[in-house]
Amino acid sequence: MSGPKAFRIVTRAEIISICRRNLARLDAAIEIWTSTCKRNGTIDQSDIDRVIARRDEIRRMLDADRFTDLQKQVVAEISYLNADTERRAEKAAESEAKRKGDLRRAKSAAQALLARFETSRIEIPVDLRRELTTPAASVESLNQAVSKGLILLQPTDGSGAVTDRQRALADRLGAGDRRLTLEEWTSRQAVTNDDQALLKVDKFLGELAGLGIDPSPFSARIAALEAEPRARQALVADSLLLDLNSAIKTGRERARLERDLADRHAELSEMKSVEAAALRVEIERAIAKSGASDQELVKRADFLIEAEVRSMAAEERRRAVLEGLASLGYEVSEGMMTAWVSGGRIVLRKPANPGYGVELSGGSQTDVMQVRAVGLGNPADPRDAGRDKDMETIWCGEFERLQSLVAQAGGNVSIESARPAGQFPLKVGGRYRGPASRCRSR
Repeated sequence: MSGPKAFRIVTRAEIISICRRNLARLDAAIEIWTSTCKRNGTIDQSDIDRVIARRDEIRRMLDADRFTDLQKQVVAEISYLNADTERRAEKAAESEAKRKGDLRRAKSAAQALLARFETSRIEIPVDLRRELTTPAASVESLNQAVSKGLILLQPTDGSGAVTDRQRALADRLGAGDRRLTLEEWTSRQAVTNDDQALLKVDKFLGELAGLGIDPSPFSARIAALEAEPRARQALVADSLLLDLNSAIKTGRERARLERDLADRHAELSEMKSVEAAALRVEIERAIAKSGASDQELVKRADFLIEAEVRSMAAEERRRAVLEGLASLGYEVSEGMMTAWVSGGRIVLRKPANPGYGVELSGGSQTDVMQVRAVGLGNPADPRDAGRDKDMETIWCGEFERLQSLVAQAGGNVSIESARPAGQFPLKVGGRYRGPASRCRSR
């Protein structure tokens, strides 16, 4: 008996489909990188242009049939973009933490200056007091206000820049002191008043900003913490720091999930089925509303992508085999693709070899297909064993030609298992099931 030869085939269409899905995933990664970094204020147009140029260079590999290089470059570029997104987010977090710290130090310096004036029982200009006490004041406006106040603590050159009353006030406030600059004054207040608990809060707030998370739910608690005496701040800060850390952890998980969803959405965009289109809409809605149960969507998308890829690949493999056999002179007609799928196998005959044909099977549930030479006619009729062996040998040569045809089209055929020609009687008709036959592929 002579059974099927098991083989695997990878078609050019399948490889191109893989590359297109990879490119779609790269586009999704670039979109996330761009939106995240823009939100954090850590990129400019030149950065974006460089990434787009690399993307276009990778795309050109598809036209040049550099499929392996393309897949490697896509993986490397996505990895770079993800890492760069995290680096820039960390940079944004550090910048935001510095801004918070600078603002806190500026407020502390303003309060210390006011206290200095108060202890001296000296009335300061109304406008200056307002500038030093405005709750929503920026670092710049507070520093300017402190600078104005420090002028009153320093002697003047008599040029008229300040009044005699201001000079007298400055002499009283600064008697016996070395005259301080704004930087020195602010630094002195920072050393005196900064607290480790508040520094940790600044760091967490910076990370929240880097993740694009609104920190306003914590504003009241942060304000209460700042108002606490230093001796109590560490105790009061514990629960706040735990909640801030939890929010950051949730934000990071959400960011990873959005990347996963964007990846799946990109791959599904390369698929034309109704199911794929419907799932894309679900993913878009999930990303927009930041849902909590979207991991299930990732699993569903993976399942659908795998099923669609398997179906597409199986169809392209069957088409490649049938087109190759048609080129070798076998009769291939419309409906054979459908018959192969529905019946699990088909038999093709070649007019040049009457009484013989090839049987194709498999390839639906796995990527392994089977092929064997078969005899056509009544199984009860006597067989010429020598002729059967010759036909198997001829088929082995034709199979090698089939491999070459697929390779010329950009695909590949590899034999998984086979039996020597003539080792077993040839299968005749469709009734016999036997072990595999093998041709040695050159």
